[in-house]
Amino acid sequence: MDRSLLRQNQSVRLKVGLLFACLALTFFIFGSAFANVAPLLNYATLKQNGFYIWAVLALCIVWVYVKRTEILDAAHIGTDSQWVLVGITLVGGSLGVLYYAAAFAESLPLTLFAIAFVVVAQFSLLFGKASKIPLMLLGVLGIAVAFPALLESALAAPFPRATAVLCVSTLQLARVPITLNGVTVTLNSLMGYNIVVNVDTRCAGSDSLAIFLAIFALMLIDRKPGNKAVLGLFIFGVVGTYLQNFVRLLALFTAGYYYGANALWAVHDYASYILFPVWFLAFAVIYMRYARKPGNPAIGRMTSTESTPEL
Repeated sequence: MDRSLLRQNQSVRLKVGLLFACLALTFFIFGSAFANVAPLLNYATLKQNGFYIWAVLALCIVWVYVKRTEILDAAHIGTDSQWVLVGITLVGGSLGVLYYAAAFAESLPLTLFAIAFVVVAQFSLLFGKASKIPLMLLGVLGIAVAFPALLESALAAPFPRATAVLCVSTLQLARVPITLNGVTVTLNSLMGYNIVVNVDTRCAGSDSLAIFLAIFALMLIDRKPGNKAVLGLFIFGVVGTYLQNFVRLLALFTAGYYYGANALWAVHDYASYILFPVWFLAFAVIYMRYARKPGNPAIGRMTSTESTPEL
């Protein structure tokens, strides 16, 4: 929070103090949520589950900082009865999600989302209109948390199966000795033994798609191209994200074929941290070309917003 604003506006200063007091009380009462998630914070578990949720959370925090001027300008306006009702509803929902995460689910992504939900909900109750951007960012974090789980429950068999078939068929065309049974891949390595692995939804690319959807939503919040371009860019981005993960699978099986299981798992663990940023940088360049077209109404809206901030 901007110190000058706090010095100039006693009401905002009191609300900030009340916000921190409410958050401290909430997290003290629901301390079991942190106890449940503590065992999941070791490196081995994080490595197994991926670091994508932390990347999305960090981007959302950065976005709050980037948009701090708009948030602060709205913070001193106060709130009205409609926002009070919205805030009360959000606080009730956030406490329900936090209770569920504490009592029933040992899920790091869900616990992080529940904590963020509580913070944004209580902020919205006290600051009303200033919470518009934080609420949008909370939705972005929710996409990153929910998408892999929804994909796994809805397409638990077809999605990884289709990816495995495509990958194995491609490698067989290249004369690599590899076979597929369901989603179980058997690879004859030149090291003299077979490597057997299963392709699940996360291996097929659910995490990569989740982080793409989250970052794409952040880009739309900041700068939106024309409506026709948005749909084309979205489809292009989803297909490209899937294909970069497909390239990752080809690379890890190729590494396993030539250099054995250790090489396969090394590529499995680290290739996405190289391939995805390279791919998304290329996508971002294309996206910004459309977003900066002369006469783009989105840019006009942004220019007027910068001169007269409005949430």
